Amino acid sequence: MVEALCHQLTHTDAEGYAACCEALAAADLRGEVGQIPLPTLIIAGESDPVTTVGDAHFLQQQIPASEVVVLAASHLSNIEAPKSFTSALLSFFQGERHG
Repeated sequence: MVEALCHQLTHTDAEGYAACCEALAAADLRGEVGQIPLPTLIIAGESDPVTTVGDAHFLQQQIPASEVVVLAASHLSNIEAPKSFTSALLSFFQGERHG
C-alpha cells in the first residue's frame, strides 16, 4: 500500500500537485459548514499535522448533527488504520451515534 502511494506521488506532476495544494489552502469554507443539515461523521487522525483533532472539534461545534471519531493515525487514516476507519463508518451508517 505504501509502495503504491509512493509510486503515485512520485509520478504526479509537481506543478499540478502544487496548484492543487494552493487551491485547497485558499478554499476556506469554515463559515459555511454550519449549513450542513445531515448527520455528519468527522474522522480525525490523532497525529495529523494537516487537519488536526482541533479542526475536527471546530467542525463538530459548527455542524449541528455531527460527531467526531479520533483514530490512531495521521493524515491518511483510511490507509493507516483501515479497520478502525471502516468500523467508524459502519457504526455511523448503522445509526450508532456516539455524540
